[in-house]
Amino acid sequence: MDRIRCYYTILFILIIQILLLYVNLSQQNPSLTFNINKRDAQAVTPNTPNTPNINQTVPLKCNGDATICDLRYDQVTHPGTHNSAAYDLVFDCNLTVRNCLNSVSVCSKQYAQCVLTYGMQCDAQTTVCKQRSPQWYHWICDGFNKTCRSSNALCAAWNAVCTNTDRVCNVWGNACQVDIPEWVLTCFWDNNPGYPVLRQLQDGIRLFDFDTCLVNNETAVLCHGENPVRALGGELDPTFKVILDFMNANPNEVITIEFGDIDGDAVIISNYIQSKLAQYFINQTTGHSLMYSSADPNRPWITLREMINNNTRIVVFFGRIYNNVQNRQPWIFSTREWFTESFSYTGNDMTAEQLVNSFNGYCASSDSIIQSDMQTYGRVRWQTIDDTVGILPTNIEDALRMGKSPGPICLQDLALTVNFDVLKNIEAYCFPRFPYFFRVRLDHYWQSSLFEVVKKMNQQNVIKFLGNTTNT
Repeated sequence: MDRIRCYYTILFILIIQILLLYVNLSQQNPSLTFNINKRDAQAVTPNTPNTPNINQTVPLKCNGDATICDLRYDQVTHPGTHNSAAYDLVFDCNLTVRNCLNSVSVCSKQYAQCVLTYGMQCDAQTTVCKQRSPQWYHWICDGFNKTCRSSNALCAAWNAVCTNTDRVCNVWGNACQVDIPEWVLTCFWDNNPGYPVLRQLQDGIRLFDFDTCLVNNETAVLCHGENPVRALGGELDPTFKVILDFMNANPNEVITIEFGDIDGDAVIISNYIQSKLAQYFINQTTGHSLMYSSADPNRPWITLREMINNNTRIVVFFGRIYNNVQNRQPWIFSTREWFTESFSYTGNDMTAEQLVNSFNGYCASSDSIIQSDMQTYGRVRWQTIDDTVGILPTNIEDALRMGKSPGPICLQDLALTVNFDVLKNIEAYCFPRFPYFFRVRLDHYWQSSLFEVVKKMNQQNVIKFLGNTTNT
């Protein structure tokens, strides 16, 4: 641990030095900027008034690209981030302590069960003893029973230890608040450290993946993780306000919001999210919804141009909570009904090689997958590229036990193994095998080929669906 802390301390000092150098050089050369991968056509910031273009000869650019305006929404590949709001997270120490203390309340139940179990075992053994022994020998069997039942002192001892864990819980609570270094969160929980939703929007991210956790049994907040290891982010309101301001300032942009993993009561979380979406993206005066809706699932999706003209430029998908929301509105779509998440077959991949093998194996079966979709859903579902890998705690433990390095374990290190050539190889092999690729989603997008790959896929989408080879 000391070596790791030392490493990150040195790294932090180097970063500070680089930033100071950059500031000094920027003052001498204002045009100097960091080379961060982002979309070619940049949107304006929410604070910049958007003036409509009165020159009708200038073609409309949809999400920065004029050639994709006449593609239907489902014919476009959207650049996205995995766990989009996973930045500036903090451990939910209060939940961890509560879960720990709740375990104390079951101590008495465990003690009663322990005593009952011992009693049943003692009675059974005594019965067997008497059945196999003559009458005069039964006093020995009864003596065994008495001795056996006295062993429930072990149960009492366990109960004493169990109920004393409240002190341990409070110790852990203090350690959680104070002793866990910030770099641990950045390493294992923050998928987009330093790149909040507004920055992602400005850079060209158009698909967002939000995980939510229930707090105080009434409020859903952005988060990453589940149960005692969950880390909490901000509330929905500030993020939705950022998105609304951006969309108002950039009327030619279409975005997608997915609500995936949750931690807590699915009914409360789903209803809370739906109410917040309505609060921010439905005009309370006119009733107009910025969110696209369709009452007929068999009706083809409209084009980006139509979404922009109709000002229905936000598409919302619910994952596991889709069937939990009450009075579900028509602007909420089901993830499962419309696309296949590649995480369903790559979720256990921990190396770039494993990820590539999973994609290749899946995509090689495209004909049977398409046939199955047609039989089950009556249409071909969209495919996705979730270009992420992870490492399981057991693998870290095994490696350390054998005296070996577990390899790259931080999200940034893992992302760098798949964000460039691996991503390009997956696209090259899988894209020709399916009609629709809905999204490309990854961690640390600013260090990746995301926008390059998505632009290539959309160029091919234009040729495939429109027969147009014109590029912007």
